[in-house]
This record gives sequence, C-alpha cells and structure tokens, in this order.
Amino acid sequence: MKGIWGGGLVGLLMSISAIGHGADIESYVVGGTPVRPGDDLRWMASLRNTTADTSHFCGGSIVNERWVLTAAHCVVQGDIGNEYTVPPNNLAVMVGTLGSEVTDPSDLYQVSHVVVHPDYSPYAVISITVDDDGKEIKEVTQLALDNDVALLRVNRSFPFPRVSSIKLANSQVAQGLESKLSGEWNEASRPENVMVSGWGSTKSDGTGISDTLMKANLSYLPIADCFNLLERGNDAHYVIDSPTNLTKVCALPPDVLFDHTGAPLNYGPDSCKGDSGGPLVAKNSDGDWVQLGIVSGGPVGTPVCGAYLRPGFYARVGNYYEWIEKNVGTIPEAPVTNPDFIEGGNNEGEGGSGGESGDGKTDEDCNPNVSGISPNNCALIADGGGAVNIFSLVCLLILLCCKKRYD
Repeated sequence: MKGIWGGGLVGLLMSISAIGHGADIESYVVGGTPVRPGDDLRWMASLRNTTADTSHFCGGSIVNERWVLTAAHCVVQGDIGNEYTVPPNNLAVMVGTLGSEVTDPSDLYQVSHVVVHPDYSPYAVISITVDDDGKEIKEVTQLALDNDVALLRVNRSFPFPRVSSIKLANSQVAQGLESKLSGEWNEASRPENVMVSGWGSTKSDGTGISDTLMKANLSYLPIADCFNLLERGNDAHYVIDSPTNLTKVCALPPDVLFDHTGAPLNYGPDSCKGDSGGPLVAKNSDGDWVQLGIVSGGPVGTPVCGAYLRPGFYARVGNYYEWIEKNVGTIPEAPVTNPDFIEGGNNEGEGGSGGESGDGKTDEDCNPNVSGISPNNCALIADGGGAVNIFSLVCLLILLCCKKRYD
C-alpha cells in the first residue's frame, strides 16, 4: 500500500473490511415473483462453484456469445492482505435455464478467463494524518466495494438465440435513463421503475433457497438521496463519496410486503445474498431492458435485505461501458487479470478453491449477520490465512461498516 505519512507525523491507515470471507453459497430476491419463459430474461447467467457441487453463488448477465458481466467481489477472495482472484478452473457459468439445479450438463460453460476491473476496491481505505497541533485530518482514498466489476469469458459460444445478450447502458444512455428515473422518485409514493433478478431465498433474513429464477421491481433512488441515507452524519464517506457519485447507483423497496394473513411485514422487495453480480435493469423509450447496475452490496442491519431506508447499491454500468466493450472485444493473454491492489498483475490465481481455509474455517463459517460491508452471497474461501502486517508506526485497523450482497 502507498505511504500515508503527513504533517511530519504518522498517518493511520484504516481499512474498512468488506467482510469475513466464507463460502456459504446462497442467493435470493426478496419479495420476488418467479420468472416465466415469456418474460424473456434470457440474458441471465448463474455463476457456479465447480469445487462445491457446481452450486450457484453469484449472478451475471450475458454480454455477448462468450462473455458474462458480474461483480468483482464474486471472484476476488481471501483475507485482507492475502486476496486472490479465483482461477477459471474453479468457475463455471450456467445459462439457458430458469432452475437453480443442473439438469442438463450442456447448460454449463467452463470459464477460460477472469478479468477484474483494475481499480476494484473491496474495502474503504482512510488516510488519517495528525498535524503538529494534534488535529486529525481524515481522507478516504478509496471507497468500499468501488469499481465492483468483473468479466468472465467461457470456452465455447452461448446458444444464441436460445439465450440473448443484455443491452448495456453507455455513459450517455445511463445519464438519460438515470435523469428520467430520478424525476420519478417520490418518497411518499415510490415508483416501480427498475428490476433485479436472481436465484435463491425469498426471506429477508437470508435463509432458504428458491429453485427457480426470481425477479422483483424496485424503486430507483437518486444518487444524492442515496448519499444522504448512507453517509449523512459520517465523519468520512465510506461507500459513496458525494451526491454526484458516478460509480454507483441505488435502489429501495417500492412498497411493503404482507404475510399470508394480510399483516404487513417489516421489509419490502430487494436484491440480496447470492444476487451479487446480477443485473439491475430499466426500460428505455423503446421498451427494451437496459442494464444500469450490477448488484454489489448494502449497509448492515435488520432486516438483512429489504429495509425501507437502507438502500442497496450497484456498480454503475455507464461508468464502465468503455472498459467492458474493450475487454469483450479481445482474448486476454493470461487466464486471470487481477485488480491492481493484488500484487503480481496478470497471473493464474493463487490460493485455494473453496471448502476449507488454512485456518480451519469451513464454508459453514460464513456469518450473514456480521457488521460490515455485506455482499449478496458468501464468497469462496481462500486457502491459507494471512494476518495484516503491522509495521513501523503504521497500522491497519479493520472496521466493519456495511456488507457485500453475499454474506
């Protein structure tokens, strides 16, 4: 990490941890309805862990005949200071089916390349310098779950037109759609103007698994309102840096859900665990679905998902359109392209393939209630531990503020 010395005195580097890493592979859309063949969500993809019964652990969207778009935190694993990118031989993609179980091996596609956005930031880094008067000066040098974008290339072409690619919002399209959606926001009467889809549990506490693809309509939340809900009152901004942030978009439940007796529940529709990497979409003027976001994370609390005033956040596709287009038009030289914060650049991945970690933790150790950044499903475990080094007068303080949408 870069040095943070300032004012002639020591700087204290604080890393806001993304979460304890585990492999409790679950997923769900809270308050969703089953997707039917006529709904034409043929761009949905399921990421599978080949070392754990080829089970679903994240979502994705088909970009073209060989590439899938997903979240970086789905494929970057390991303890802080010992992160690695999951190698292709531990990953597969399933397309062309609504079910979560493998019923036809031909629906599975081997992953040949994993490309993570170079600026992916799994946790916030805050530089605190102390001046000669003892006053602390705090600066967030990178946000938590920022640039949470990755691409997977498969070893053979997807079966078009049985499946199809999603339309991605470029910068101009994103700006226009977001302006329109922001104009529809009404706190007292929330619109249903964006949609998320994924496989798994329908419960707000993250338990249970659905055996079919689910979808839910959500309310697009303007970024300025999202900034206020997530960051108001914080000394530093850990997830969204300003009311004009361009790396994330947000959404909230549009309404209250009710139980079978008609009694209101304490949550509404939302994306949640295991939906990580899946698309947040909106309709353009032609009535076509366009992908605006990639399911990333949300703040910790109860309920785990579906809270009325704790928005989920998504990587903003319009900000990464050119990077995506550039990469899906090439064949990477290496099987793995790491984010810049992982030393070694392009390599074939290090660490284990899930299951049991070097410190004896197993997949069942994932804690969905840990306070911190919460993803939408628990990650694959990295082999080998690795504590953060404490050196000189600089230390790493691990805090938990939110959660990825997989824990």
